Amino acid sequence: MLKAVKIYGLLFACILFYFFSYTYLKQEREKFLEHNFMDYTLPSKFTGPASLEFKGLASDFLLFKFMAFLGGRVEDISKNDPKYQKYTYQSLDTITDLDPYYWDAYLFSEMFLAWGGNPKGANKILEKAKKYRENDYRPPWYIGFNHYYFLNDNKTASKYLMEASKLPGCPYYIASLAARLSLYSFQHSNGIIFLREMLKNTTDKRAKKEFELRIAALEILEHLENKITKYNTIFKKFPESLEDLVTNGLIDSIPDDPYGGKFIIMSNGRVFTTSKMLMNRKKQPQQ
Repeated sequence: MLKAVKIYGLLFACILFYFFSYTYLKQEREKFLEHNFMDYTLPSKFTGPASLEFKGLASDFLLFKFMAFLGGRVEDISKNDPKYQKYTYQSLDTITDLDPYYWDAYLFSEMFLAWGGNPKGANKILEKAKKYRENDYRPPWYIGFNHYYFLNDNKTASKYLMEASKLPGCPYYIASLAARLSLYSFQHSNGIIFLREMLKNTTDKRAKKEFELRIAALEILEHLENKITKYNTIFKKFPESLEDLVTNGLIDSIPDDPYGGKFIIMSNGRVFTTSKMLMNRKKQPQQ
């Protein structure tokens, strides 16, 4: 009898020990996970072969896992912790390697990387979308936007937006935006050539008028800058104003900005327009 009591007592003690140990370890695990980052996505060179012919399913699963993991950490992600950026890039890079046509993954790269402080990482992944989704204007459009908005690189942004505007389904105004960015980066010739090509390939009357207007403005800017270069060659300095070009016979008169603004010379000898190539309502062309 005494032996049975000891056995039951020992068993009860073991159960209590297990219960309290499990509760303690569970609490400690939750505390640890709360303050430490414990997730990782294997690169595609491992997950690809392991997925066999089910790469599409694997990419779906990984995207679901990615969204579930980050969904509970929105507050932490908003703090721009580098470890979340690294995990996000690793996950989306692997997912798009497994299924390079998976648009949702590319969209998330724009949402979580570009807007999360890593536009270069987003662009690197979007380059895959551009390679595999050849007739989709969105990859070069997003890359161009990231260069313009996040990286302050108007020249590169213009290049990608021009590329996007030539693809099926791209809104016509993307071409005009690309031309405006070429203005900001002083690539007037590129903008003119691009817009002329777009003019030949559009039947939209509104788009034609807008392209013609931008071409006219860019041609004036290019002409004035060529004259400023000539002035600098002759007088070894930039003119203080466009009136100096008229006074010295390099131009007959200061041209009007088709958008209703005013052309001015900047300190580096470039010409800018106060209209920023945006139409003044009083000078809207007749429809």
